[in-house]
Amino acid sequence: MKAKFTISIIACSLFSITAFTQTGIPGIDYRACSAAERNNEISENNLTIKALAEQQNQHALDWTKKFYGKSSIDPVTGKKTILYVIPVVWHVIHNGGPENISKATIESEIAKLNEDYQKLNADIVNAHALFAGITADIQVEFRLARKDPNGNCTEGITRTKNAITYAMDESAKTIRPSWNSSTHTYLNIWQGSAIASGAGGYAFYPGYVPNNREGVVLIAGQLGNTVTHEVGHYLNLKHCWGDSNTPGDPNNCNIDDDVTDTPNTIGQTGCSETSQSCNSIDNVQNYMEYNFCDVMFTEGQKQRMHAALNSGVGKRSSLWSAANRTNTGTDDPYNQNPVCLLQGADFVYNKSKICEGDSVTFNDINTYNGTPTLWSWTFAGGTPSSSTLQTPVITYNTAGVYGATYSPGNGAGYATQASKSNIITVSTLTAQYTLPFAESFENVSQFNADWKIETQNGSGWTNSTNAAYTGSRAMRVNNVSNSTNDITELISPSYNLSTYTAPKLNWKAAYAKKIAGGNDILTIYSSIDCGTSWQIATVKTASSMSSAPATDASFTPSGASQWKDNTYTISAALASKTNVRFKFHFKSNGGNNMYLDDINIFGDNPTAVPEVKNISNFIVYPNPTNESANISFVLNSDVKKLKISVKDVLGKEVTTVINGQSLTAGKYNMSIDQGKKLSTGMYFIEFNADNKIKIEKLIVK
Repeated sequence: MKAKFTISIIACSLFSITAFTQTGIPGIDYRACSAAERNNEISENNLTIKALAEQQNQHALDWTKKFYGKSSIDPVTGKKTILYVIPVVWHVIHNGGPENISKATIESEIAKLNEDYQKLNADIVNAHALFAGITADIQVEFRLARKDPNGNCTEGITRTKNAITYAMDESAKTIRPSWNSSTHTYLNIWQGSAIASGAGGYAFYPGYVPNNREGVVLIAGQLGNTVTHEVGHYLNLKHCWGDSNTPGDPNNCNIDDDVTDTPNTIGQTGCSETSQSCNSIDNVQNYMEYNFCDVMFTEGQKQRMHAALNSGVGKRSSLWSAANRTNTGTDDPYNQNPVCLLQGADFVYNKSKICEGDSVTFNDINTYNGTPTLWSWTFAGGTPSSSTLQTPVITYNTAGVYGATYSPGNGAGYATQASKSNIITVSTLTAQYTLPFAESFENVSQFNADWKIETQNGSGWTNSTNAAYTGSRAMRVNNVSNSTNDITELISPSYNLSTYTAPKLNWKAAYAKKIAGGNDILTIYSSIDCGTSWQIATVKTASSMSSAPATDASFTPSGASQWKDNTYTISAALASKTNVRFKFHFKSNGGNNMYLDDINIFGDNPTAVPEVKNISNFIVYPNPTNESANISFVLNSDVKKLKISVKDVLGKEVTTVINGQSLTAGKYNMSIDQGKKLSTGMYFIEFNADNKIKIEKLIVK
């Protein structure tokens, strides 16, 4: 253990002592850093690294003796000087959540880093009087890179979408590779949602890992002074209690951080100035402590960092070299706001399933390396089919499945186009089936045409021959191998329920729990807007679904006795709808396999509705509409007297499309009177052909 400067043992009674309020992140008592653990693991298992560390420690001690206490003021100008400019690239690894922090947040973090390393932080005035004389201006400036390793313009920020953000470790550096190369050296910061170990961040000491793994790993929920702390590790600073993994351990008094003016400490996790653990006042406000009341580095820590920056180990001396500053675009004059070619083009949309005549709103996401000022969109099947708006609203009038393309641009040009196929499903306003309806899943081609399977995680619904109640096929979820919260959905075609009174949904299901339990859930939803939104119809828990004895083996029903009959009486409100879909939503929670067969929808009494037999393909579009609509229909035979009128919910006629004309057989397209603006609400379009009536609903937004 190296000798400490005598300032660390001055009696605390000479000073006025106050308690500092801990200001951290809600739910986090102190900074959790796994740097010591990771660095110890490397040095203990690698004699070369261990020898290198000892060499670097001695180099830092020698450097400190030579430069300790030197002024950071330029004697000619009287101004503070910057000795080292360090290029930074900030790699955001996200999955579309709040961990995808903004450019403004990153720039704020760099500004905070510079405040802390240049002793410009406003809270430096709170430094304990015992240490006020050795608070250090590190004379380092961090700048986001303006050139990438290929010499291209950059804002110094990359964005990568990957689920590894939720449990980051060293593999994150493979998902988003380091920018370090033979000619370019950067301080690489990888930031995501969480680190697998549960830490708030970590960094390796110089030379402990290959050049492509040098840098800092952080989480979005713990930035601020944590960035300052981890960059300290990157510049060869240890925790104030040394390389112990356990702050607060009394044995830490026997471990040193190899800095001469930081008192030995057990490592405090509180912010009281009165804290003393190793026969001296603890420097609880040091950035290399675990507390969130940290405000300072010491002169000894400054010299240790300078020693690292003047060593070739870990390429730290390459960071601030003139050549590297030129290569990374961080030399003076520094471009604060570069206009670079945009990267990472991507977009989202507020609906993926709609009815004919409905609209979808599109938005840019994830674009980085600049701010879009130009937008180029194309929409297959959409109206309009292209747009230069930032947030276009596109209407789809014809049933089908469509894609879109998008390219953001700015003064540097347009980014590489993002293209997504089959993302918007537009369904007809006319139901695919009337009642009664039966589905046994035997006709695979018809099943594939009518039904949709959407699986979020794990094994999903499959049309399987493993077992069936009738025939040879049924729907199956191989749930025995699924994980908790895996979800799969089976979405039905559309039905006109209004032709029967009190319709019912009936199905056969086979399911077994595991012996240790497992509360899997089958939730049946209904939708009246082509799948845009869903409402719960009924819920079946594992206990209510069970149709066979519990088993830990992969369950397959052995016969009809291991199937359960289920019936749901459809609500009166839903039974009146003419375009309804159902969704069988299965959520795994550690249970066993699920089987589904023989879905039937039926009712007791057909509703007496006069049928217009000489008309087909009667469509009202767009529906919903903003103010007016079109009508399309085919007359299969001549009509002597045709009237088409629009009525409100009270039956009052609002306008007439055609009144008493005779028409020959053929296809017709007509518009509702454009001069008659329809206010928001529900209307009924009545089609009266020779006193036979057909009615369709129209919604005006």
